[in-house]
Amino acid sequence: MTGIPGENTPESGDVGGQEQRRQPLTAELKSSLEWLEHAALAGGDLVRLAGLELRLAAGDSGRLVVLGLVMLPIALLAWIGLSVLLAWLVFAWLGSQALAIGTFIVVQVVALGIMAAYCKKFAKSLSFPATNRQLKALKEQVNGTQDAGKSDPAAG
Repeated sequence: MTGIPGENTPESGDVGGQEQRRQPLTAELKSSLEWLEHAALAGGDLVRLAGLELRLAAGDSGRLVVLGLVMLPIALLAWIGLSVLLAWLVFAWLGSQALAIGTFIVVQVVALGIMAAYCKKFAKSLSFPATNRQLKALKEQVNGTQDAGKSDPAAG
């Protein structure tokens, strides 16, 4: 049999036309399946990497805590040294032991005052001010709705 040109390209109404459409659909499904497999592999690798980094961060956080604990006495000694130096400069300049001791104490009290002010500032954020404002607004809205509901029957 000799083929007629265009015989293998079915018309839109031919049954063979459906098979032509299934092949691109099948190829597209295979492509999507391959993409999903690659995405799953990449996701698995990402989860594995995150787990390893989490373990590394946990180890480093322990080291940071130890370094912080070691730094505290050094920072305290440095602060006391600077305070003593300032008091000694006052003593050398004015020659008064009382003023030098007073300077040392004033430096410590000023530092405590600054830290207390920061503690007060940070304590305000611990009270969830934005959440409390939102909660109060919600309560007012609910109370306003209830008050409006009570006044409607009286008006009618």
